[in-house]
Amino acid sequence: MYYDINIVENESVLGFEVGASKTIALVGDLSGNVFSKIIADTRNEKDDKEVLFRQLKELQKKVSKKYDFNYVSMTFPGAINRKGIVAYTPNLPGWKGYNLMKGLKERFDSEVFVENDANAQAVAEKIYGYGRKYSNFIYLTVGTGIGGGIFIDDKLYSGHNGWAGEFGHMVIGEGPKCGCGRYGCLETLASGSAIKRMAFEAGKNMSGKEVFEAWFDGDKAAKAIVEKAASSFTIGIANIVNIFDPEAIIIGGGITKNNERYLGYIRKKLPKELGNYRRRIKIIRASENLIEKAPLALAAYRLNIGN
Repeated sequence: MYYDINIVENESVLGFEVGASKTIALVGDLSGNVFSKIIADTRNEKDDKEVLFRQLKELQKKVSKKYDFNYVSMTFPGAINRKGIVAYTPNLPGWKGYNLMKGLKERFDSEVFVENDANAQAVAEKIYGYGRKYSNFIYLTVGTGIGGGIFIDDKLYSGHNGWAGEFGHMVIGEGPKCGCGRYGCLETLASGSAIKRMAFEAGKNMSGKEVFEAWFDGDKAAKAIVEKAASSFTIGIANIVNIFDPEAIIIGGGITKNNERYLGYIRKKLPKELGNYRRRIKIIRASENLIEKAPLALAAYRLNIGN
């Protein structure tokens, strides 16, 4: 299914991508064209939400000097339910239980759309990227942590409380304690931070990116680390495939950027992990430069489905 990105012509979106460390403000249209963009360090104080709201207003004034906007669309690093209430946000303390949609409407006096950041990235793939080809796909983002979004029959599935797609907290096997309180979560075994930790344990003070570069150069220790992480990640993907039976798995995030070799390794190992339940699954690297367009895609998607 192709969504109509011209459902409302000549109207613009004020978009915010709020992260634990950085916030992006932009103005663009429903076709994904970005007219103006600003990046700033995120301001947040646990007991004073106005700190972040003041920053958003400041960014809005700067980014929309030459542009009007009709909608406000925000992606946020936490689980958000259908009413726009933050159910969980580990990286921005103090927001749990807050009605983010209501807060934005009060301050911007516009129609507002809010969504978890990984879900919104899945929407961007569906509206502008490779997801257009598939009715049923899973989007995985692998960086410091692991998250994802689910499309079933052309619709984003976020679950009753907005928690669906937390694939990083699927227990794979024995492993370190996760931030969620359990042990052996996929995030502790296959994320960028997991690869960095494994390198440190092997006596190498390297970032995840540096581990991959060493792997490309033939370093045996780096090879062992990458293959261990990839094995855990492939088990996680096999579990996802067995649960959802998707047409495709689209993988984004820092680990996969310019890293087709890593995805090739996973494609090779996946049939074995699926056992007798083997099937044809496309493993696809996410489209380039779509993350910043997630707020625009979210607005286009919600306008298509009537919120």
